[in-house]
Amino acid sequence: MATRDLIVCSALAAVAVYVLAVCVNSPPGSPSYDMFMYYLPNMLYAAQRVHAGGTGLLWNAWQNLGQPALGISSTGMLYPANVAFLFLDPDWALRAVGVFNFTVAGVSAYALCRELGTTRTAAFCGAIAFELGTGVVDLNTWGPHMGGAFVWLPAAMLFCERLLRAPTFRSIVGLAVALALPLLTGFPQSVFYAYQLIALRTLFELLTRRVTRPFATLGAVGAGLLLAPLLIAVQLLPAIEMARFSVRAGSLSLQEIMFEAKGGWKELRMRLASRYEIGNPFVVVPTIAAAAFWVGSETRRVGLFYFLSGSLYVALASAASTPLFGWYVQLPLGAVFRTPLRFLWITSFCLAVLTALGVDALVSWPRTGLYQRWAPALGMLAGLGGLWWLLPNGLSPSEWLLGGLLIAASLGAAVAWRPRAVSGAVAALAIVLGAMLFASPMLPWPLSSLETRPVPFRRLVDGSNLFAYRDLYARLGAAITPQDRVFILYKNGQFSLMPKSASLFALPSVQDYEPQAARRYAAYLTMLRMGQRLTTLNQFYYPAHSNVAAGFRKPLLDLAAGRYAIIDGPVDNTQTAVKPPFDRFDASGDGRVTVYENRQALPRAFFVPRAQVEPNAEALLEALARGHIDPRATALLEAPPPTGFLGETQGQVGGEAEFLINEPERLVLRVRAPLHGFLHLADQYFPGWSATVDGVTTPILRANYLFRAVEVPAGESTVEFVYAPSNVYLGAAISATTIVGLVALALVRARRRAAPA
Repeated sequence: MATRDLIVCSALAAVAVYVLAVCVNSPPGSPSYDMFMYYLPNMLYAAQRVHAGGTGLLWNAWQNLGQPALGISSTGMLYPANVAFLFLDPDWALRAVGVFNFTVAGVSAYALCRELGTTRTAAFCGAIAFELGTGVVDLNTWGPHMGGAFVWLPAAMLFCERLLRAPTFRSIVGLAVALALPLLTGFPQSVFYAYQLIALRTLFELLTRRVTRPFATLGAVGAGLLLAPLLIAVQLLPAIEMARFSVRAGSLSLQEIMFEAKGGWKELRMRLASRYEIGNPFVVVPTIAAAAFWVGSETRRVGLFYFLSGSLYVALASAASTPLFGWYVQLPLGAVFRTPLRFLWITSFCLAVLTALGVDALVSWPRTGLYQRWAPALGMLAGLGGLWWLLPNGLSPSEWLLGGLLIAASLGAAVAWRPRAVSGAVAALAIVLGAMLFASPMLPWPLSSLETRPVPFRRLVDGSNLFAYRDLYARLGAAITPQDRVFILYKNGQFSLMPKSASLFALPSVQDYEPQAARRYAAYLTMLRMGQRLTTLNQFYYPAHSNVAAGFRKPLLDLAAGRYAIIDGPVDNTQTAVKPPFDRFDASGDGRVTVYENRQALPRAFFVPRAQVEPNAEALLEALARGHIDPRATALLEAPPPTGFLGETQGQVGGEAEFLINEPERLVLRVRAPLHGFLHLADQYFPGWSATVDGVTTPILRANYLFRAVEVPAGESTVEFVYAPSNVYLGAAISATTIVGLVALALVRARRRAAPA
């Protein structure tokens, strides 16, 4: 890399630092909900588990009645930037990951634009347009696990372009790595779009007959696309298994897909009016420059691809307004992801590339004729007029000023050849200022005073808020036993009390905030909270009540060992809504949060003398929710045990179960049973667990819709549960074999090149 390129990349990294500083210091606005309800607590949990010797990295025993940890792909444990949480304060680690992601976005976009043949000035403009565009800024201030998946898109397209030009082993590996790293973040939607764009780019080149070796090119691109999942199979295989059982498994309904918006031209224009949000891909000033992409003869064809692709994703984002979306959801995996507005992330990327091509036309287009002289200026004028017409609230004073400065630069380049570099610098300044103004309301220049339009911005809330009730959790932790769980009711937007608090303070919880929870668990929790069967994803994601609803099914809370309820004051109606009412256990120092004790809760592990087969899972759950079954006397199974044993007809209720070892991936219990029966464990039934009774392998039965049971003999016995998912070890073997194979192949190729003729 040339020295000038290093200087440009350093400048892009400095922009990343600036943006994160703005995130921290911006005035109050819409807080980053998912950042503090999901990403940051997950990273802190992973760091805690590493410091604890690794226990809990495979199975999270404190969340959602127990569930996989690595298998929940959206945790993003293995994403390289997240290592910062092992060594830094949470807030500083969060900023470090943000700076890393923003820098990747800018540098990789710059490299892509240079690969497409643009000048350094033009590539810098394209990089700024991408780094400070809606997709990168919105995603990274929403949650770095989502932003980290998107920022690698230019790198993937960079290696795609190289493969289309000349298939090489190095570019195949580069494409694989550029797709594998975003997959590690655990937000596959952006990577899915990246695969689509690579396929479209390859098809475009084949149709325009620019590929001299089509079969070799297809093979090389296909190899890169295939190698990416193999490189991260250690995380991908557990994630695929979790996806099979997830509440997100299978295709979504149109109602679930378009829960935020119905789409349409009018709605798109309305969203453009607010400038900064997920539904607006247009950064005004860079888009004005992008309007001149068609001028350059050398880059016109690739510009046409990005223009058509950006337009395609605008049409898909419009959902019901065009037939395209209806066709799209019929494709494989077309109905897996929500929110059509997210298609506009790809449009924002395409516009960034077109920005670079437009500026390149300004600084390098030959001036041998009238058209050649004035074409860039005419294109940018058309872009300015088009945006003024498109935006319902028109252009702000600063946008008029910077847009005019950009057009002045193009006019200056048209008048004379020599000041072309000066015109390029002026254009770059206008684009940088315009992009910064778009992404942030805190410009350190008087320019910000021209803004009359409020700029909503996701503010990074202080991570210390997560630990506001540390003392309360410590007192509860001292009282809780391995037989107990907590149940948390919180007010939305309050980060000091939320379901993730349980994982952070090692308090086993009945519920947690997890978008990819198992479907059976989601159905159980929906029935518990509202007394309703789970019919749509939105019931689980967006429950109608934040407090105890009229349909609350306390028997399910009792069965899940929910002994303690942590309730936020604004939503605390438990004393009137729960019968019999909870007993007060403790309260926070500020009087806002109260802990109640549910004395009717069953222990997490207990002896059951007999079982009953109920093959209808929905009817089984309904019977448990209404209290028609005494769980201490009868365990409901959906299929007979392999031995056929169902216990004694008049089995004696009693017995005792005691935890000897209570670790996330290993449980050992001593059971004292008055007769041959079953041990019931209120932990999620999930593949990967095995059980032994007195050293003899014993089948684990799915009991009471969601939980586990094993046969135990009369008298005293020792039962051991071990979580050792084979897919993790198989995935690790695949990843290791792939990496070793690639390294070995690279060494062989290097040796052959170094050998004398």
